[in-house]
Amino acid sequence: MPTPAELAVRPARAADWPAVAALLERTGLPLAGAREHLSTFLLAWRGDTLIACVGAELYGSDALLRSVAVAPQAQRTGVGSALVAQALAIARSRGVRSAYLLTTTAAPFFERLGFRSIDASKVPAAVRTSVEFNGVCPASATVMHRAVQEAASADAAIDALPIAVIGAGPVGLAALAHLLERGLDAVVLEAGAAVGANLLDYGHVQLFSPWRYNVDAAIARRLQAAGWIAPPGDELPLARAIVERYLRPYARLPDVAPRVLLQRRVVSIARAGFDKVKTDGRERAPFALRIAHAGRIEEVRVRAVIDASGTWTQPNPLGASGLPAIGEEEARDRIAYGIPDVLGAERERYAGRRVLVVGSGHSAANALLALAELAPEAPGTAIVWAIRGENLARVFGGGAADALPARGALGLRLKRLQESGTLEVVRGFRTIALSRDGDRLTVHGLNPRGERVAIDGVDRIVAATGQRPDLSLASELRLKLDPWLESTEALGPLIDPNVHSCGTVRPHGHRELAHPEPGFYTIGVKSYGRAPTFLMATGHEQARSVAAALAGDLEAADRVELDLPKTGVCGVSFAADEAETPAAACGPRCAPAPQPSIRIPVKAATACCG
Repeated sequence: MPTPAELAVRPARAADWPAVAALLERTGLPLAGAREHLSTFLLAWRGDTLIACVGAELYGSDALLRSVAVAPQAQRTGVGSALVAQALAIARSRGVRSAYLLTTTAAPFFERLGFRSIDASKVPAAVRTSVEFNGVCPASATVMHRAVQEAASADAAIDALPIAVIGAGPVGLAALAHLLERGLDAVVLEAGAAVGANLLDYGHVQLFSPWRYNVDAAIARRLQAAGWIAPPGDELPLARAIVERYLRPYARLPDVAPRVLLQRRVVSIARAGFDKVKTDGRERAPFALRIAHAGRIEEVRVRAVIDASGTWTQPNPLGASGLPAIGEEEARDRIAYGIPDVLGAERERYAGRRVLVVGSGHSAANALLALAELAPEAPGTAIVWAIRGENLARVFGGGAADALPARGALGLRLKRLQESGTLEVVRGFRTIALSRDGDRLTVHGLNPRGERVAIDGVDRIVAATGQRPDLSLASELRLKLDPWLESTEALGPLIDPNVHSCGTVRPHGHRELAHPEPGFYTIGVKSYGRAPTFLMATGHEQARSVAAALAGDLEAADRVELDLPKTGVCGVSFAADEAETPAAACGPRCAPAPQPSIRIPVKAATACCG
């Protein structure tokens, strides 16, 4: 089976001419002048088959883009736009400031890559000496231009900087894919040692959403061009499978790997030379990112920032007030935040112990069911489940009516476990303090009547109480946040969990995700702040819209469509008493939305010079 690693992009060699000529003829592009400029061609190979090429005739500080050809079997995969982006990057490194081209049918394709139609009289005289301007292309061909770099202009110098994407999770890598597809230079900064680091943290958990809902269209196009075969659409993946079978293969592609920088933790974002107060000239300054890497702090400049860092590493505390419970910090050695691998790597921590699980979301359900499976194998294992609410019907969810069978089944399994009497359930419990009693913990709380109650004899605690965004990164930027959700202000009313389920969130894009700081966007689960209604398909559409906006294509950026399930199940299942933010890929909380129906069409250029 072909693998993504089999796609190779490299400069052309003399021996490649027969393959290049065959591809040009197959796609209806002229051969005249191509062989003479073969050394400027960039080729994409899959095994021994040439699937795409692009040439760039150099004329001092100007270049003529030509012979952009993609084999029919690789068209609409993104390989053409990716190859053009690389060719322009190489031209930029050689001092080229402007790129020109002629095309008869592919003007829309090149417009998406930043080219604009111009009058032929504006083309430099040196470029007009090419064979394409002298009879190879018809007089009716469209002349197009794009600035590659303009050193004399401060604004152009900023535009030449890359766009920074923070976080190499599913949404961050989707943003990278859409940016590259539009010919924009971008880099991903990931704090972890691997792409999808947060997913790997709960890699043992099976997601409720099948593969077809977890794959971004731009990433899929690029992977398929490299020979990737998508997993079965109806298969339910483990969280780690999203990384191993989808994110990692994409990040390892030859044109993607250099752009994904691991173990780079962004610690702060600011406008270079401007604190939060200063206004005049602010929008023309690049962003300055402070990055922790290899024991030191580095600073890089970028033209725009897309924060897709997520919330998984920012767990909510046990304290019902939103603050850590008194004594919680001192008891951290006994507390696991999230979904521990009870049946695997962390088995010994829980076997034969009295374990308290706090939370009413799907993370809590996964932990409870795993502990219930462990208990018969490890005598002495006891399970206590504490929830803030009192209505267990809300917690058990939609059952057979759930739009996702796997999620409904989880609720039913949890209901049967509760009815079996094998776990102790404490309802209406709001944690206020933790104290040590010898080698064990006592967890103090209040019941719905405000009376003090306690759960004693606890060995381990699983805190499945959700996550919240880290707002410290952008403390020197001008943000406009919803006052209680900490999402972007415009997004707050659309996602408020007091009003909406994940099936009733209205379509939204770059305008709702932007801040008063031009060029800064928050996407993915972090864009929802503390709201637990985020869906993976929502993140993919966010990435597409923001990439279009940064490319200047506001028509595409505003054309946002998001078809979410209307069952309402996720509005009542696993109640919002615990503000649990879902794990990535819509697991383990919400139902997925179908893939957005609006997509950026990526066509191979079949014009005489495109």
